Amino acid sequence: MSLNSVLGTARSALTAQQVVISTVGNNIANAQTPGYSRQTVDLAASTPIEFTYGAVGSGVTVAGITRSRDQLLDTSVRQETGSESAATESQSLLSSVQDVLGEPSDTGLASAMDAFWSGWSDLAAQPASGAAKAVVVQRGAAAATMLNQFDSRLADLRTQTTTALDNSLAGANTLAKQIADLNGRIVSSEAGGQQANDLRDARDNAVDDLAKLGAVRTFTKADGSMQVTFGSYTLVDGIDARQLQRTTDANGKVALAFADQPNHALAPSGGSTQAMADFLNGGAQSVQDQLDALANTLAAAVNQVVAQGHDASGASAGPFFVSKLDSTFTPTADPFATPPSAGTVTARTISVNTSLVADATALPTSSSVQQPSNNDLALALAGLRTASTSSVGGVTVSFTVPDRSRPATATGGTTTPARAASTGATTFADFYNATVTGLGVQVKAATDDAQVHTTLAGQARTRRQSVDGVNTDEELTNLMQAQQAYAAAAKIVSTVDDMMKTLVEMV
Repeated sequence: MSLNSVLGTARSALTAQQVVISTVGNNIANAQTPGYSRQTVDLAASTPIEFTYGAVGSGVTVAGITRSRDQLLDTSVRQETGSESAATESQSLLSSVQDVLGEPSDTGLASAMDAFWSGWSDLAAQPASGAAKAVVVQRGAAAATMLNQFDSRLADLRTQTTTALDNSLAGANTLAKQIADLNGRIVSSEAGGQQANDLRDARDNAVDDLAKLGAVRTFTKADGSMQVTFGSYTLVDGIDARQLQRTTDANGKVALAFADQPNHALAPSGGSTQAMADFLNGGAQSVQDQLDALANTLAAAVNQVVAQGHDASGASAGPFFVSKLDSTFTPTADPFATPPSAGTVTARTISVNTSLVADATALPTSSSVQQPSNNDLALALAGLRTASTSSVGGVTVSFTVPDRSRPATATGGTTTPARAASTGATTFADFYNATVTGLGVQVKAATDDAQVHTTLAGQARTRRQSVDGVNTDEELTNLMQAQQAYAAAAKIVSTVDDMMKTLVEMV
């Protein structure tokens, strides 16, 4: 064995420890870089030299530089991140609906309707009072305006959510393209057998961001490329990335679709995109449906009572509430029909008859033509404040709120369109309180769900950070070890140099 071979061994040690020191320095430099995975140098003994007396080592070689990454932890983080994103988005959207209603409040719809019923009670006490009639009309108009505003604000919230969903899908498409591009670069870079660590970090970061938008699963192929599914649909495969867009399914529900198959509706799955789709299909729509049903029932009940009255000429009185779109009221109109028929009163269209606004004295209080100053109509309407039914002029008025639950049916070739089913007789206060309470329960459940998933996601990220994160204390220890090894290798070089001098002097 020659001195040159000893120098070669020492040189390999110096080179290897330089790589270790450089990698440790890079880890320390990126200790606070989001998404950076700690890198480690894999060292391996060089092929030994065979002699008759045995094999002698020839030094060390750098086998590779690998990332500290655990796929199981990555999967856990992405699942919990998607759940966290969905829960927090749902909680935020439902809270926005709750803010629209603003209950309990002295200035909310419950208070406005309480004042409306009180106005009828006051009118029953002085049925000939023009001022009392004007108050009833004013309070009815105030309640109608509040319902209009609620519907408008909920419609705005739906529009904002739709825009946010479109933006999220655009973001998902950008991330999909980025992942596909990184797949191509990684396959090319790793063709020689070494890992492209920084590129893989960038790809994992993109997948992590995509997991916030929907349920993501990944599969890494032998060539280093990654297949990514969004929900149960393949979004990225190698260098190919599909594009998502918003659509509606056969039932008119918000759904997703690939841009190359726009008519094939896909159910949203996980992440903030599902939370937004669920909100558009259920959360906001449900509250709007309940307000529409409430406005329609209010108009029907009040108009049915008022219709028992007569004007000065003895003719039946016109409706109190009408649709502001055509100034009419159709009691049989379905408040959930699209498009609405003439005279359909909903939260968006309800208003007080303009003839009563112009002349409140025309508001009848009696069902008797012979006794126009009687108060049975006013008493009947005041009674709806606390009762689900009220009788006047031989007619029983029931405060029965419809809902959207009855589907269209087909029998014997005849199709019956979807009609509103009945929730049963109730009072305005009870139904509205149930709406507000139900929304409050949803918000509380969403808040609890968000807290739970935020905690779980934080724990999952902490577990992963313990594996792929940079511990500066550990890196400093590795640095000192590499420094000592480098110094020892340098000492070998120095020793060989002295040995060579000795040999030269002997010649």
